[in-house]
Amino acid sequence: MTTDAYRGWDSETRFRRLLDELVPLDPGGWRLPDVRTALSTPGWEIRPVVPGGSPPDLARGPRPEVAWELGHHPRGPRQGVGVLTVAAEDPEQVLGLEVNLSYGIAYDDDHAHELHFAQTAREVTEDVLGGPPTRLSGPGSRAVWRRPGTSVAIAVDEGCVVLQLLCTDQGAEFRQGRPDQWRAAARADLSAPEPERPVRDREELRKRLGEALAALCAEVHTFPGDFTLRLSSLRDPLRSVVAVGKGWDDALRLQAPAGGPGLPGADRLTASGWQHGDGVRQHTVLTALAMGDRSRGPAREAAALLVDALRALEVDLADLAYSGEVEVPKGARHLELPHLGIPRAAPEPEEAAGAGA
Repeated sequence: MTTDAYRGWDSETRFRRLLDELVPLDPGGWRLPDVRTALSTPGWEIRPVVPGGSPPDLARGPRPEVAWELGHHPRGPRQGVGVLTVAAEDPEQVLGLEVNLSYGIAYDDDHAHELHFAQTAREVTEDVLGGPPTRLSGPGSRAVWRRPGTSVAIAVDEGCVVLQLLCTDQGAEFRQGRPDQWRAAARADLSAPEPERPVRDREELRKRLGEALAALCAEVHTFPGDFTLRLSSLRDPLRSVVAVGKGWDDALRLQAPAGGPGLPGADRLTASGWQHGDGVRQHTVLTALAMGDRSRGPAREAAALLVDALRALEVDLADLAYSGEVEVPKGARHLELPHLGIPRAAPEPEEAAGAGA
């Protein structure tokens, strides 16, 4: 195919062609010689990365384990710049292939920005792979299709839309130094419920909760999607607080119990600005779901309000658990906050059925 033959293709067609060429490849155990052979089929050649070489955006952010770039783009449409990431302890073990779509696919007029093109790329990938992603995560507004051998992901990284082909046996992850702040997965794909680093005090909980809420507020609505996060007492689930983010609204809605026999905290919640209505106490944090870094301050404010409400409800840290859902057009997923530092409550049977049990 000549250069001029695909010049008029739109970006969606170019991306679909890229998937058609790369997804069927079989890199075996993802050893470097196997990957080299597989990529030669669509015309890619791999070569060592030259520091400071062209293009300059190859090594976006902290990528200490990038070892190879893909040069001499395929005979088909020019689909972007690719890099291979290898394991630090074994330079022959490839963890994944990443193609920077923003470099090689010029957006059409109907794609206003990277998030819009990422949404289109996810829809095309769903069609090609025959179903929705098995996991959503952030930072990076990342959608992962976990598959035997090779998993596929679409992410937004350093302002670029990227396609990732990942070695499933290596965990389908190769973002060293950038752990997930949040994940949304079907019940069968959930990780262990117990935290690796439990929180030590309420101040640490406030800080970690603020980071988690900031990530959720900044990204879930871009899928597009909504999220619900509950923090509750294991012994008395009525002593709980809730944060709800809707994609159509930039405000984060907080809820706490309105009060009742044996339930403390009513006066303190009133003094903190919680309003009574619809059988619950409510607090609204404006601009929490704003684009960019503007959501960080409101997210921290919401975290402080939630932790203070838990204190008013006399919920001890040792008795605290979280649960939640992320709702996207294809259905609900269970919410995971791996660095929050408190256990994840087991989903109720009806929740499990509604969130991909």
